[in-house]
Amino acid sequence: MSSAEKPKKRGPKGGIKHQPGRGHDRKSQRGKKERWKRKARQQHQQRMEEARKQWELYDKLTKEQRSLMELPEPTLPRPDDV
Repeated sequence: MSSAEKPKKRGPKGGIKHQPGRGHDRKSQRGKKERWKRKARQQHQQRMEEARKQWELYDKLTKEQRSLMELPEPTLPRPDDV
């Protein structure tokens, strides 16, 4: 019996290893990336809108009103278009 004719090993550690093929991930990856980009874009827009509102409210008040209300400066960065 030569090495090519040896029977396959049997048991828990023997046998031929599983060779996975192209799976579901390859097919669903593009759609998933698009969904994540859409979600990130929506979250970014919501954060910018919230920042605009906070800065608008803050800018409307005078220094006296801010000190009386003890209103701190908004923590979100000031949007470029405000």
